[in-house]
Amino acid sequence: MIGEVAFAVIGLLFLIADIRTFASTFQQSLYGTPSTTLGAMAAAVFATSLLAPLVGWRLGTRGSIALSGAILGIATLLATISRNNWADLALTVVGLAGGFWWLALLHASRPANRPSPLPVAIPIAFVIDVALRAAFRTVPIVDAPLTVAGPLLLVAALVFLAAGIVSLGAARTWGRPSALGALALVALPPLFFVAETGGTNGAQTALAGGLGLSPDSVRSTELGTVVVGLGLAAGALALSRPLPRGIAAAVACAAGAALLWAHLPVASLVGGLLLAGGVVLAGAALPAAPLSPSRSPAIVGLALGIGWLVFVAGAFGFYAFWAYVPAALVGAAVVVLGGLLVPGRGLPAWRALPLALVPIAVAVPLLALVLAPAPIAADEPHNTFRVMTFNIHQGFNVGQVPSLDTIVEVISREAPDVLVLQEVVRGWMVDEQHDALAVISERVGMPYVFGPNIGDLYGNAILSRVPITDVKRIHFAVQPSLRHQPRGAIGARIGDVVVITTHLDDISDSSSIRQEQIRAILSAWDGERTIIVAGDMNAEPGSLEMGLLAEAGFGDLGEPAGPTTTSDDPPKRIDYIWGMGVIGSNPHTVKAPSASDHQAVVVNVTRSGR
Repeated sequence: MIGEVAFAVIGLLFLIADIRTFASTFQQSLYGTPSTTLGAMAAAVFATSLLAPLVGWRLGTRGSIALSGAILGIATLLATISRNNWADLALTVVGLAGGFWWLALLHASRPANRPSPLPVAIPIAFVIDVALRAAFRTVPIVDAPLTVAGPLLLVAALVFLAAGIVSLGAARTWGRPSALGALALVALPPLFFVAETGGTNGAQTALAGGLGLSPDSVRSTELGTVVVGLGLAAGALALSRPLPRGIAAAVACAAGAALLWAHLPVASLVGGLLLAGGVVLAGAALPAAPLSPSRSPAIVGLALGIGWLVFVAGAFGFYAFWAYVPAALVGAAVVVLGGLLVPGRGLPAWRALPLALVPIAVAVPLLALVLAPAPIAADEPHNTFRVMTFNIHQGFNVGQVPSLDTIVEVISREAPDVLVLQEVVRGWMVDEQHDALAVISERVGMPYVFGPNIGDLYGNAILSRVPITDVKRIHFAVQPSLRHQPRGAIGARIGDVVVITTHLDDISDSSSIRQEQIRAILSAWDGERTIIVAGDMNAEPGSLEMGLLAEAGFGDLGEPAGPTTTSDDPPKRIDYIWGMGVIGSNPHTVKAPSASDHQAVVVNVTRSGR
């Protein structure tokens, strides 16, 4: 049984990694494609899960698990090594198909008198996943430097192979759950969606509770992960009691989701803890219904296949509709319903599992919190200081490959005193769940203020070596069409200079919308006389929206720097540093297509009249 649990845990971790890599490569590669087309394409990929019964019928119990497991392991390893966006997309599509089949077939077949490994393996996989993200500062192992990621994934694949050989040594037979057990299995894939968007997402827990917005909470993601870890530990401890796990999971998930998405100080942190505990309990309860002998894996395969379609519907609804909270709540509701329906409520206590999981769930996030550097703005204001604006493209380069290491190198080399960032992501599944802002802040040693615009985890940021005060965040008017992302601006006083960063509407024929957004900025900070407005304006020089800044008395400090996007030889300039009451010198762009699809703009700024 130990070998089969190890086989299941590693396979689940591979499947989770492939889901994240697919989500990021899919949205990065196909951004701008009509939503209906994207939805159909994503649904088609996840619909491959419905082929699991056919694979099982053609290859038998052991052969089908061996083949699907091999596809999952090899595709995940190759996607880690490739470092090419289109190759990663193709490999993870293959890996997901293999992973869906493997999960269904492993659960549906087992040796005589041996239960499914999933009720034990899923809680372990959630805990290990959170521990790994805490240890690697939210950067997925598959995105770590190749010298680290390659050997780790190779070792994991070899252990996966060895555990699979041990697991498949004995004869296996197919099984099927009761009607209620099948309905509970439908809720298992949406459980992974609930985990990604909240239950195991430390950044989401922290920001929903009001942390991570100001310089006072630069370790917010680590703190949120500690809260999540405590919730996972509480869920594991609950597994040591002979309680009705399905009902307990339903109660914890319902209460946790409601509190988390209510966005209340303290209460939402408690909600994150409860939801994490509910995720562990649901992971143990949903696949725990007993199976009776069957001629095929059809019932299990179809139930999980339908569940994966519910997963992709929830994920698409959440991200395509700009962090649409009702989609997350519907996902939680499906899990709650599955917990209430699952048979086997009198499952025996698992005494040993908490002994293994609790120390990992608590100690690793806590150690990451303790060891996380806390950047301090210790410099005094200077008359001349260096300003840098950089659209970091969600932490991906021009080839859509994760590039946080290169972004940090570019920033460190330019050594700005004030750094403003756009397209900052902090834990989205479609960006592989990395917290780009926390990584950059810790590595360059600059505290930040964050202005979320899409949900809690996407927006703009200001980092400074000089203390930041008087923070103000504004949200621009919501547009009636989903073509337009929610946008906004964040400003703060650094010394006696107000610094504002924004990312204006990106639709090419929306000059009137960008003009209104510029007017909103000018109105919000009316009366300031020493002020910098920097960011990705999505407008070229000479446009009406840029003319509004010039008419208001701002000078284009970065004008001689040249084009800024896209590629190594960019055709246009849409990134600016505008200033009033200041003068600029030595403006230049930083050519780094291996860091982002934008070039950073850097200007030395001197306050006038000093």
